[in-house]
Amino acid sequence: MLTSSQPLVVEIFASLRVRYANLNRHYEAAWTESWCHRRCEHFHETLIDAAKCAEKQGQPGWYCFAVEFDQPRQLNPQEEWDVHEFKFGPKAHQEPSLFREDTNGNE
Repeated sequence: MLTSSQPLVVEIFASLRVRYANLNRHYEAAWTESWCHRRCEHFHETLIDAAKCAEKQGQPGWYCFAVEFDQPRQLNPQEEWDVHEFKFGPKAHQEPSLFREDTNGNE
């Protein structure tokens, strides 16, 4: 039986999850090795720490991902650009179109 306060509690917890998401986020490094997906399983506080960990593995196709509330998630465009910049340097090549807004108003 649901009480009238239970929906309010659910709403409060959802709000707290959003507000304090950075307290429940860490980054991990991952790569493919011998056709197997591997991950470092470290709890890196910053994305660059995870990228450094991935780089140490010596695998060319390494990548990073975020983990929030014990659920892995894809990096957002800014995080993806930060990893790209770490891998290739700030001026290695032009910014990929994935991270650029179309000036014609198209998506």
